[in-house]
Amino acid sequence: MRRVLSLLVAVIFVFGAMAAVTMAEVNKGAEKYTIDKCQKKKPVVPFNHYQHQKIQGVTCKACHHEMEEGKTPKSCFECHQCKKGEAPAKGEAPDAKIAFHKNCKGCHVKMKKEGKKTGPTSCVKCHPKK
Repeated sequence: MRRVLSLLVAVIFVFGAMAAVTMAEVNKGAEKYTIDKCQKKKPVVPFNHYQHQKIQGVTCKACHHEMEEGKTPKSCFECHQCKKGEAPAKGEAPDAKIAFHKNCKGCHVKMKKEGKKTGPTSCVKCHPKK
């Protein structure tokens, strides 16, 4: 009886581990994106999504903060509109430019201050000329 119970526990553990790995692989998104929706004057921003997924301690919710577990995250632009840097109305998401500069650039600046390898913090590094 103990063997059967031990085997059953082992099988449940293996299936649980397989489910966790499978869930981790779901909804990874594209490897690279181009952020090109609101640019009027600056060049578009190339974004290496895969590289950000590999950063230790950074979860999907760091960027997809309204994400529901196990569901495909929304695009940034579903909540953050192009409004020329205007402050949001009460209860409204900040416009895309404000959100990207606060979240993306803010994270890079924080990591740089901590002495960690990070992405760009200057305009021309994020918005490279072709």
